[in-house]
Amino acid sequence: MLFFDISTWEPSDSEKVVEHFKQLRAPAGVTIVNQWVDLNGGRYFILYEAENEEAYANFNLPWSDICKIDSSPVMESAKFIKLMVEKGV
Repeated sequence: MLFFDISTWEPSDSEKVVEHFKQLRAPAGVTIVNQWVDLNGGRYFILYEAENEEAYANFNLPWSDICKIDSSPVMESAKFIKLMVEKGV
């Protein structure tokens, strides 16, 4: 399943966040599709696939001490429209 996360942090935690990013490795069951940094600072965007709940938790929990993570499951629009048509919605 695809997830789109927006991570934010306090400016005072920027050095800690940089250290986390330097060591960012996707755990087993997580594939990073792409990632972006807000050039204004304090935000990070990532699109990734998680095979299951455990992989999702293993990816996000290490950040919970310094970041607020808004995470949303996402689907490509074309797939969503096809699903809605198939369901008669």
